[in-house]
Amino acid sequence: MDTQKLKELYNSHSAARMILDHAARRHRNQSETKVDRILGILWSEGHDVSRGQVIDAFRRLEDLAAGQFVAGRRGWPSRFVWSVGMVSVGKTAAGEAEEIEQLPEEQLEEETGRELLAHTFHLRTDLQVTFELPPDLTPNEADRLASFIKTLPIETEQ
Repeated sequence: MDTQKLKELYNSHSAARMILDHAARRHRNQSETKVDRILGILWSEGHDVSRGQVIDAFRRLEDLAAGQFVAGRRGWPSRFVWSVGMVSVGKTAAGEAEEIEQLPEEQLEEETGRELLAHTFHLRTDLQVTFELPPDLTPNEADRLASFIKTLPIETEQ
């Protein structure tokens, strides 16, 4: 991996910098990063970033041989599959490390063993929400989730 080009990407692409800063703060590597998950993390940190900007950053990281961007299809989420250690990529980009680590199996976070399916719901004409749920969601789990969602609205006086 060309570390000079990685540092150039870090300095010139704000979404890539946000993703790489997040990666550098992690303690353990992940084998993949889902687009919707990193978007949620970045938004919760107060960053103004779009889905398109995140995808563009992942495509540029793919060009640098950091991994592969996989567009979501048939219920599978869009994601970036890392071919090197994401923590060391983030630290190298920020100038905190000098070497990109290969992904040793023991450093990968344990996966749950099952994939989640993305379900998009048009809540309003101008707003979509996405839920990631197990493909074997039971009626009892669906009822529990529906009950939880009913507790979320905050009534406002009109």
